[in-house]
Amino acid sequence: MGRAPLVVVAIVAALLVFPAFAFGWAEGDITWEGDWADCPSCHSDDFPFETRSGPHQGFSATSSKCMICHKVHDAPAEGVRLLRRATVRDNCMVCHDGTGGWGVYGAIAARGMEVGGGHRIDTTNVIPGGDSATGGDRVQEFGGVDDSLSCNDCHNPHGANVVEPFSGERIRFHASDLNWLPEWSSSKLLRTQPTGGDRTVDVYGSDWCIACHQGRHSGGDTVNHPVDSLDTHAEPFHYDNVAILTSETSLETTYGSLGLIGTLPSMTWHNRGYVMPYPRTPEQAGHAPICQQCHEDSRLIGELGDVAPARVYRYGDGRTDGDAGTDNPLFQNFPHETQNRRMLVRGADGLCMNCHPWATLP
Repeated sequence: MGRAPLVVVAIVAALLVFPAFAFGWAEGDITWEGDWADCPSCHSDDFPFETRSGPHQGFSATSSKCMICHKVHDAPAEGVRLLRRATVRDNCMVCHDGTGGWGVYGAIAARGMEVGGGHRIDTTNVIPGGDSATGGDRVQEFGGVDDSLSCNDCHNPHGANVVEPFSGERIRFHASDLNWLPEWSSSKLLRTQPTGGDRTVDVYGSDWCIACHQGRHSGGDTVNHPVDSLDTHAEPFHYDNVAILTSETSLETTYGSLGLIGTLPSMTWHNRGYVMPYPRTPEQAGHAPICQQCHEDSRLIGELGDVAPARVYRYGDGRTDGDAGTDNPLFQNFPHETQNRRMLVRGADGLCMNCHPWATLP
């Protein structure tokens, strides 16, 4: 990779929920009583951008990041890898706690809304569509409670062997970060080979999903909707390189990311990658959709020629996930949990009509 991936964690916001691990945190208290000069001990204050990272990376002989998650002595008896909490999930949720809007689980239900689909942690050991021969489910031994799926089956908390950074939709940063952050891209700490995966994947796209959901790709033994991947194309689209509309009203496409476009402070959120003009454009020729064009955060997309703009708040707005009410998508929690079943961007025939206008059907 050309640069170290930026860890997706609010540099100051995470500190606001940190419990008493070190450097002045009182046990059971969320109030900081220490010296703010100690912040770089966990959140590297190194420059330039390529070397700055959060608590999941940038370990050195002079840093003090290990003790944030690990307890060399007196770790819980039922714990693993000397973690401070009894399970991997509990350890992650110290910071990534959805009740405060910073996390990936709990934010939807905490705001009185129903969770329609998601990856269940410490609950299941079944991969839907994981059987490459039949397309059916596959049982997998994971790293969570009773061999169930856990956070570290998809993410590497130490930032090693992770995919190349990509411009996702989810963004959490402190206002002061505008002074140094040239672009918002991150590996999301996604492993190049998740537990149960049959391939090593360097770029986040269909191939990353297919590594586990092996029976859901094109060109296999089962009949599935076409998916652009290395199984079907020598240079398949991926999250940061798909055919997206040039504007909300255009029927022409260009190459771009499904997520954020541009650089701070003038980045653009959009929904222009979730529709496909017909007839197909030159950029789309020979390519099928990637998994994330159908499975992502639930949203109002609109229609060709009138695509609904994406509206996503920033940390500096002083709001948390779902509080704004007008955001589109309202939550940025995919693939952890979404409002729609099966983590589809929209339901019913509307999903198909994003790419197949009814008037053109045979």
